Amino acid sequence: MTTSGDTQTSSYAWLRFSKTTLLKAGEGPLAVLFPPRCLLCGKPTPQLDILCERCIADLPPLEGPRCVKCQEPLSDPSLDLCRACGTRERWFDRALSLGPYEGAWGKLVRSLKFDKEPAVARFLSSGMAEYLVKEKPFGNIDVITYVPMTRRALHARGFNQAKLLARGLAKRIHRPMTRLLAKKSETQPQARLSARARRENLRGAFHLIRSVSGKVLLVDDIFTTGSTVEECAHTLKRGGCEEVFVLTVARA
Repeated sequence: MTTSGDTQTSSYAWLRFSKTTLLKAGEGPLAVLFPPRCLLCGKPTPQLDILCERCIADLPPLEGPRCVKCQEPLSDPSLDLCRACGTRERWFDRALSLGPYEGAWGKLVRSLKFDKEPAVARFLSSGMAEYLVKEKPFGNIDVITYVPMTRRALHARGFNQAKLLARGLAKRIHRPMTRLLAKKSETQPQARLSARARRENLRGAFHLIRSVSGKVLLVDDIFTTGSTVEECAHTLKRGGCEEVFVLTVARA
């Protein structure tokens, strides 16, 4: 296993040269009359993209030495794994994110979740797809799924952002997207809980709704401590899945 210090930055080279895959999110008669503005800097985007070319070029990768399994920052660059991945079993096989939650990536995620911008989902899933196609970090994937919400939470928001991302990604890389998991009931908000409390809070929170095998890609918007995706991966592996890989937009 190689260290992640140098490979981390180079693995995001696709981000700097992705102009050919910029999503024309605002195409249509109204967009011609009222050109959209960049969601990050506010400048007009004549090419009808949700971001201007400069902001796309400036989207930051995850930098510095990081755990090769979950991308946690490493204090010792000679190590491959962080303390969590090195001292206890992780149910997911590898978890990667496009960039850090702080700054631009976080603003895009919040715009998707709270401003209900479907064009952002298309843009982000396009970036996810390009990353997978160019870097192939997980090899061949059999099926794509997503982190579920409870019915109550889904009704309150009106959509599941993870599902939108997974659907767009599946369409772009020509892999099946299937709902494999359901969330049994509401859990406490994770934001103010410790890592251990987060794991306990989510224990048994998900169940499998159909049989599964092979290699599964689990999609979500944010990776914080990994408690949510780890519990999902645990459920998937108990149901027969061989490997679970995780892809999120941002890492907190």
